[in-house]
Amino acid sequence: MNTHPVRWDALLFGFLFTLVVAGWAAVTYDLVSVDALAIAGPVALIIAGVAGIALTLRRTS
Repeated sequence: MNTHPVRWDALLFGFLFTLVVAGWAAVTYDLVSVDALAIAGPVALIIAGVAGIALTLRRTS
């Protein structure tokens, strides 16, 4: 069986998609308010961006 390398861009996109679905479910089931989600969304995007930059720098070094 051959192992394939991890595609970090696909992994980050999947993580972002999971966060969007989790946010939608949390608002739908009244687990969190929209105001709290307005703070959590940008924080998640910043974390994903920093992870992407770190992985890019790691690959080029």
